[in-house]
Amino acid sequence: MSRPVLAADELLKRILSQEVEARSSYRACYLGWAEAFVTDPRLMLLSLDDHMVHRGDGVFEAIKVVHQKPYLLKEHLDRLKVSADFISLKLPVDLQTLSQLVQETLEVSGLQESIIRIFISRGSGSFSPNPYDCKKSGLFIVATEYKPIAQEKYLKGVRIGKSQVMPKSSFWARIKSCNYLPNVMMKKESVDRGLDFTVSFDESGNLAESSTENMIVVDQKGRLCRPYLNRILKGCTMTRVMELASQYQVLSSVVEDHLTEEDVIRAREVMMVGTTLDVLPVTEFEGKKIGNGQVGPLAQKLHQLLLNDQF
Repeated sequence: MSRPVLAADELLKRILSQEVEARSSYRACYLGWAEAFVTDPRLMLLSLDDHMVHRGDGVFEAIKVVHQKPYLLKEHLDRLKVSADFISLKLPVDLQTLSQLVQETLEVSGLQESIIRIFISRGSGSFSPNPYDCKKSGLFIVATEYKPIAQEKYLKGVRIGKSQVMPKSSFWARIKSCNYLPNVMMKKESVDRGLDFTVSFDESGNLAESSTENMIVVDQKGRLCRPYLNRILKGCTMTRVMELASQYQVLSSVVEDHLTEEDVIRAREVMMVGTTLDVLPVTEFEGKKIGNGQVGPLAQKLHQLLLNDQF
């Protein structure tokens, strides 16, 4: 046999000899299995037989942190619990303890602005699909540096296109699970096409969502519209944007509706909305200009309202 069988101390030496530059933005991680924090990205590890690894059997949330304050933390934790309940996955700690662990992870990271990600896995146990082989669910909390979207995108808008990846079914669309293969393929699609995003449409031709973002439009009637929630994840940022639009009476009508490709093309304004990008204007869909091809006033207004809300 040409390869060595390593003892634990020898393997640790090899782990610590790896280059860390590509993961240098990973600043702190809480490892539930160790009940401890690590700050070295090379030690942010979990078992290969964890169901989150080989089955995508877990749920997660990503939260923007401003001045060490997780924005919409309660909303994200509530959604995490809903996702876990949908797949009968018991949280390893209650939400109050989880909130405290998030704060402790941020303190360890030393970051003022960051993205914090929470992963709840079914746990390790076997390589079988049987969830009952996993005796205890796992918890991982990771704080990474926040890398904002280039300011130019907010000034000039982004280019999007129609995805060939079909939306998830109604049941799975409502779960923020770690089985994200359709989302991965959508992101690959947009990169391959040289677009900022692609967005999916269901079998009836109605708008769904992007790989990790929601989309909202100002239609020809002057309404701020989001798609019905039956085929999309209820985005925390999208929900808050719609609330702010109503609260500040940005438009007279804030609604859910079916939105087709034609509605997107003919819209007065189109916006991508999400945790890491806030409110990002869209100025082109499948090579066609949205409105006059310039960033519209509502996108700017909603973006500023959301930024103000984060402080």
